[in-house]
Amino acid sequence: MPATPAREDPLVLSPISGQHTATVIIIHGFGDSGHGWSSAVEHIRRRHDRLDDVKFILPHAPNIPLSMASARGWHPDEVLTSSPGRLSSLSACQGEDVSGVLETQSYMHSLIQTEIEAGIPPERIILGGFSQGGAISIFSGLTAPIKLGGIVALSCWVLLHKEFKDYIPDEDLNKDTPIFVGHGDQDWRLEYQVAVDSVELLGGAGYNVTFHRYRRVFRSTGVSMPF
Repeated sequence: MPATPAREDPLVLSPISGQHTATVIIIHGFGDSGHGWSSAVEHIRRRHDRLDDVKFILPHAPNIPLSMASARGWHPDEVLTSSPGRLSSLSACQGEDVSGVLETQSYMHSLIQTEIEAGIPPERIILGGFSQGGAISIFSGLTAPIKLGGIVALSCWVLLHKEFKDYIPDEDLNKDTPIFVGHGDQDWRLEYQVAVDSVELLGGAGYNVTFHRYRRVFRSTGVSMPF
């Protein structure tokens, strides 16, 4: 059994006001780190003073071995590293490492639990991410043992889409939790149809999904976040 990859402490951006009343956890994509999102978060905070009491947690994925080198990733992912060209539908998103997904899910749940133990109500915690991080945010959010305030998923897909419902707790506490899914219709890696399929899957399962199409946007984090 492979060793669990070492994890760095997350990058934490403390509330501007000094008063901590809510937490947003932003999960980066494959090959990135939490530092890659720090400028975007600072930009968002400058534009919205209602976020002054919000703590942002930007976790770092560990380095994982690939065929020729290594890269930061939440789990080995054939969706992003092995499939040639564009992925045209959710059914093309295969080859996910189940044990790696579950290890990352457990880590995200531990970050959430730490915030709850610090006094933040779970309904004041939002989990969000981009690409592989967005896929993790959906999976970890919907399988969380407590009800969250929201889930944000950009340019991503539903992990383990054929069996993801098997991992949902019996209570299904996040059935009504708002889920925002955003996707550029010119995405060069995961085609727009991947997002459409993912939203249809979630909506068909009864989840509370809002979907936004970013027109003429390629694979980019430079989109409006729903905060």
